Amino acid sequence: AGFYYLGPVFRYRGGAASEFNQAGVESFGRQDRAAADAEMLALGLEAAAAFGVTGVDIRTGDVALFAALIDALDLYPVWKRRLIKDFNRKISLAQDLQRLTLETGKTRNEYEGVLAALAGSDRKAALALVTDLMSIAGTSNVGGRTVSEIADRFLEQSTLKGGALPRHALQLIERFLGIAGEPDDAAAQLRTLAADAKLDLGAAIDQFESRTGFMAARGIDTKAIRFSTAFGRGLDYYTGFEFELHARGSGSEPLVGGGRYDGLLTRLGAREPIPAVGFSIWIESLSQGSAA
Repeated sequence: AGFYYLGPVFRYRGGAASEFNQAGVESFGRQDRAAADAEMLALGLEAAAAFGVTGVDIRTGDVALFAALIDALDLYPVWKRRLIKDFNRKISLAQDLQRLTLETGKTRNEYEGVLAALAGSDRKAALALVTDLMSIAGTSNVGGRTVSEIADRFLEQSTLKGGALPRHALQLIERFLGIAGEPDDAAAQLRTLAADAKLDLGAAIDQFESRTGFMAARGIDTKAIRFSTAFGRGLDYYTGFEFELHARGSGSEPLVGGGRYDGLLTRLGAREPIPAVGFSIWIESLSQGSAA
C-alpha cells in the first residue's frame, strides 16, 4: 500500500521554527525491497525537480550492511545489539567503540555481585536471575524500566567487564566505516573486505547492488550518488537503505530525506514485521532552494 501526506508538523529543531510544512510518501508491504527503495529515491528527486531544484547532492547509506558486518563478527550478543542500535547516532557509536576497546574490568560497580553472577550467562538466564531478585525485593519495575530492560542492562555491564573488543574486530569495523564513493565502487570495496576477512556479507551486498541496478533502471545517474557506509540519518528505526537530498554546495540541512524502516510498525503494535520505506519533503527548504 502506498500513502502520501501534506500538512503542518511540529518538532523541536533547535534554532529553527518548531512548526513547518512537510510532505511525504510511504510504501508498506512490498516484498521487492530493492525496487521499492529505488522508487522512493526516484520520487524524491522528482519532488525536488518539481520545485525547480535539480542540482542536488544525493547522499546514501545502508544500515543493513553494518548490521550484516556486526552479525558476522565473533562478538558477544550484547555488543552486537549495542553497536547496531547506536549506528545512526554517530557520537554514541564512536563512544561505544572506544569504550569496548578499553580494558573494562578494572572499574568497580555497586552491583558487583550481580554482575559476577551473570558472567557468561545468556539473556534467558539473566532475565530469570533479575526476575528472582526483583521478586525478593517485592517490585516489578525500577524507574519505569521493565524486568527485561533491567536484565539487558545488567547483562551488558557484565559482558563489558569480561574484556575488551578484539582489536581485529575494531580494525574491520573502522575499515568498513571508511568505505565511500559511487555505489559500484563501494560494492567492490565491500566484497574485497568480506573476502579478506572471510566474512559472509554476500546477501547484504547483493541487495545493495540490486538496489543500485533498479536506480539505474529508473534513470538515476548512479555515478552522481555519494554512498558511505558511515552515513546515517540519526534515527534508530531505520533498518536498511537511507538517503538525503541536499542543495548542491549548501549547508547540512536536507531538502528530502528518508529510508527503509521494516521494524518500526512492530514497535507500534503490528503483529509481524512489515516492509516499509518512505521519505519526507521539507517544503520551505525546497521553496528556498528553488528561489536561490
